[in-house]
Amino acid sequence: MINNVKYRPIEAYLLSAENSFKDVSVNFFNFIYVISGSGDHYYNGNAYAFKAGYFMVSTPDKGHQFKMTERVEFLIMQFHINTIIHYPWKSIKDLDRLLFNSSQTSGKINFSENDSQLVVFFVNELISNLKDKSLYYRELNMSYIDSLIFIVARSLSNMKPAGFSENTENKIEDVLNYIEENIHYPKKLTIQQICSSLQITPNYFSTYFKKNCGINFQKYINDYRLRLIEHRLKYSDKRVGEIAEEFGFVDESHINKFFKKQRGMNMSSFKMLLFKNK
Repeated sequence: MINNVKYRPIEAYLLSAENSFKDVSVNFFNFIYVISGSGDHYYNGNAYAFKAGYFMVSTPDKGHQFKMTERVEFLIMQFHINTIIHYPWKSIKDLDRLLFNSSQTSGKINFSENDSQLVVFFVNELISNLKDKSLYYRELNMSYIDSLIFIVARSLSNMKPAGFSENTENKIEDVLNYIEENIHYPKKLTIQQICSSLQITPNYFSTYFKKNCGINFQKYINDYRLRLIEHRLKYSDKRVGEIAEEFGFVDESHINKFFKKQRGMNMSSFKMLLFKNK
């Protein structure tokens, strides 16, 4: 996809496809917005139904494929990886890692109601500019994309602990990134392993974590793992055994015990409830 577009650090364009579309970006992050049409989005062994309004982040290390049930029109916003790593707005900490970690789900971004309205506004302005190509349309689009980057970053940061803010210490940010990157490997998420990997003194780690994040260390890991499991149940066709394997549980019984302790029901009942409430 990217090879057919002249290289620019940040670019936006429209793409229409009927059967399938595979995102094979190597050096680019992409924001992909579905303007119209529907189909299935395949990523990391999961299948997610998409329709107009679907907004996702595609990272350079992951491949995404879309299969259409009808003609689909996409808005593609792409950023070279170096642009993101050296993003000028330093108030967004480690923007590249924040975007990379979005792939723990489908890459799909779930915005708040207010942010959803902003996204629709900026997307519509981008589409209009790309079609009309009036004077300074590229410059205007750059400002719109900048705004979308902030909105996406805010939505992703909302998954951080309640005590997390732009003033949170860098070492805690490293810990949170480490947890997100290793959430599938329970043996890597002990206090001893984290402190060893990040060269932190373990003696006061639990107190330090709670002071900076406002939540117990183990509860944060359990809550984050639970959110991802619920995401699989809601948006993918993966079986319970496959989800158990993905997150490092011994078997279905083990993951169901964990899930029931947190949610008061097993995973099958939770999925049936989701289906009933659709």
